[in-house]
Amino acid sequence: MQKKPRISFIKFIFIIYVIIFMFLSLSYILLLMKKSASNSYEIEINGQKYGNTQFVKYNNQISIPVPSGGRYFLENVDVGSFRVLDSQNYSDRSTLIVGLDKNSVYFGNIRIPDLNPNKLKVIGNGYYTDGTNTYFCSDMSERNQNLSSPMEIFQTLIYAFSKTKKPQSYIYPYKKVETDKRLQAVANLSFFASDGDKVYYKGEVLENVDLNTLVPIDGQYTYFADKENVYYHSKLLPIKNSGNLKVVSLNPDDKFLYDEINGYVFIGDYSFDKEKAPYKIIGSNGTHLYSLIFVSDDGIYFYDSENKKQIKLKDNIFVGDIEEISPNVFTDNENIYYFQNYEIWKKYKNRGSFLASRNTEVYSLGKKESWKKLADIGNENIGSLWQKDNEYYYFDNLKNSSSKVDYRSTIYKITDKSTLESLLFYPEYINAEKIDEFILNKNFQDVKGEKLFTATIKFHNVLKIFLGVLLVLGFIFIVFFLYLNKLNKEDEKNIDKMLLEKYRNIKPLSKNYNDKE
Repeated sequence: MQKKPRISFIKFIFIIYVIIFMFLSLSYILLLMKKSASNSYEIEINGQKYGNTQFVKYNNQISIPVPSGGRYFLENVDVGSFRVLDSQNYSDRSTLIVGLDKNSVYFGNIRIPDLNPNKLKVIGNGYYTDGTNTYFCSDMSERNQNLSSPMEIFQTLIYAFSKTKKPQSYIYPYKKVETDKRLQAVANLSFFASDGDKVYYKGEVLENVDLNTLVPIDGQYTYFADKENVYYHSKLLPIKNSGNLKVVSLNPDDKFLYDEINGYVFIGDYSFDKEKAPYKIIGSNGTHLYSLIFVSDDGIYFYDSENKKQIKLKDNIFVGDIEEISPNVFTDNENIYYFQNYEIWKKYKNRGSFLASRNTEVYSLGKKESWKKLADIGNENIGSLWQKDNEYYYFDNLKNSSSKVDYRSTIYKITDKSTLESLLFYPEYINAEKIDEFILNKNFQDVKGEKLFTATIKFHNVLKIFLGVLLVLGFIFIVFFLYLNKLNKEDEKNIDKMLLEKYRNIKPLSKNYNDKE
């Protein structure tokens, strides 16, 4: 008698999970259908463009593409009076995404309520004013920081089942400048403006900055330094300008600031542990690695770009000075080492695959004595030829591929005499296609040293996240159901108790047989 309710409850839980799964699957399908049915291409081809800007008029609607977000429509816009702020000065490209009608100013598709379109003026470097309020607007789209992940998911689900507007996942970022003074654009410094007292970067104030000595440390306006201070965007970093600062990067997303004098390392405003400094960076010009390696007296580190933190791989095993003798090969006082990278892709059960991890390995080739460089290979230095005793090796500088077809080892032993002669006597005529031919014909033999450590960056599995959301939603629903069930039982008990009390207080209407009148 006790098992039936339990079996029924398990069935109930299963049904709930099935319903949630079907709902999320249907949402995903509807989103794909909406994307495939999108008329963005038709709008771009057949719509009326406003000058050289990104705005397009089509079917009495005005829209603008936002990179990574798709096409968005301007809401409550007066189409008849709409115009663009194309200043023809394309050193300030933000003018290409600023529009106006008789009532409002738009940064992309976002209406700015406190800017007067009839008084709007271009300051330069992305800054605009109507004489009362001042804003900065960038022409490079970014994630919408005001839209939380739960809200984005909620809006996406609503969008899938209705005709509401899609979530504003990406925007052209803008910032109101809190000043009542007149701004001027700073010459030769993109995104900068000054009101005479304060200096602004993308609308944010830089503290204690000397504008006369302020320069970008890299060419992409990520890090800046004046005669004393160092900044990441507008944020003051906790170091002083040593005079020997450089930006090191393997990809556009991970730009490290390196102080060559003190050995400090920053990525954005995140600082590597300064107590472990100085750090030595290895692999900054490498092509067979996904992660730079940072060596201090304390240990060997890398930066986990997914979890946004410094990770220690192991204690420092290197002896003395470290020298890079090739983009992917380096030595210490005793041994020679090289990088090797690879990706791990995993398949879903039904179809498709996802990137599970990127891995950077460091191998040892033993003692560095008797290694001798003979020549650089190719006009673009695609590799180099080396000799060890009576054996010859090719050190590869070409960028490695995640594809097994194009995969390259870092070091090859040359096993074919004619190949060796080509590399020795005609190194400048060897190109990447010829190297691939040598590898394909097995004129090169892979070299494997002793693996010392691996730096691994693990990526999130979208399917696991989806299933996680499914489980969480199901769990929340079940807890809520159990809570309601508990309340219902408590109500029933209270009602039974109340009825019992009332029943006890009722006097009998009939007499006992033995009662006397």
